[in-house]
Amino acid sequence: MKAAVFREVGHPLSIEEVPFPRRESEREAILKVLATGLCHGDVHLVTGEWEGDIIVETPRILGHEIVGELTHDVGGLRKGQKVLVYSSIGCGRCKYCKAGKYQFCERVRVIGYHYDGGFAEYVKVPDFRYLLPVEGNPIELAPLADAGVTAYNATEGIGPSDEVLIIGTGTVALYALQILKRRGAFVSVVGSSIPKLEVASKLGSDEVIQAKRRNYVEKASEKSSRRRFDYVLDFVGADYSLKDALWLLRNEGELRVVGEFGGYVHYPEQLLVLRGLKIRGVLYGSFQDLAEVYRIYREGWLKTLPVPFKLEEINDAINESHEGRIIGRPIIVP
Repeated sequence: MKAAVFREVGHPLSIEEVPFPRRESEREAILKVLATGLCHGDVHLVTGEWEGDIIVETPRILGHEIVGELTHDVGGLRKGQKVLVYSSIGCGRCKYCKAGKYQFCERVRVIGYHYDGGFAEYVKVPDFRYLLPVEGNPIELAPLADAGVTAYNATEGIGPSDEVLIIGTGTVALYALQILKRRGAFVSVVGSSIPKLEVASKLGSDEVIQAKRRNYVEKASEKSSRRRFDYVLDFVGADYSLKDALWLLRNEGELRVVGEFGGYVHYPEQLLVLRGLKIRGVLYGSFQDLAEVYRIYREGWLKTLPVPFKLEEINDAINESHEGRIIGRPIIVP
């Protein structure tokens, strides 16, 4: 089968013929890949921005945002069934796995990092319990498997009386915006890309704030109609986005860090204590989050903004994503 193989940091993925995945247990599932989203985590890995932080043994087929078609019956699912793949494979025994939060299992292994992933014509999933039966256009469905899950988790518990600042205009941020507006929250979005801010406005943002990357928080404080917010959702996670973000929160407000651009958090503890502030990291989400974000997509109020590329064009997609030229989610179609 054809696959895009990650062999060396800083080098393009190699389009190669590789062996088909083989089913070795009754619980494993082989999928014909219909579409796989290109997560910015894949871009971080290929370009070396995560070198030393996340170790991926090479050669490896990346791609963890997968929708596919079953090539056989398994676990009550039928051959030909379309499924979304939940990519974090847990031990199944710890308290996190029992709660459905496989991403926090201390023995977690991720499809596309530890197992070969979806930038190929076929992929093996270690257990059918990580498959969610779905219907719809695969190119629109694929990004729900990661970007959608993460956005849903990032907005947990936020409701109609809340005022929220979103930092960043990437795909996950734009999904979170749509979810929050559906719930009736007031949402401000700050970012540097005018075209992406225009999309945020069309998707319902109450206000958009254009800023240079180094002064997101300063511009949000200066230009927003709200002096402070109940929640700040940082979908960048760099020093410049995290710096001073807590000062934008009301008493008992919460900073949620979703983006992973290597920033550090430095705040006086008295700011946290005297105002009762909270900081929460958001990593992926639960299997139930996947089911919920698929439900709201099917109800018609989540646009996934796909930008399709052929498998042979994957390096173009990586380069354009790294340079910030894509509005929405690059989708790789084998």
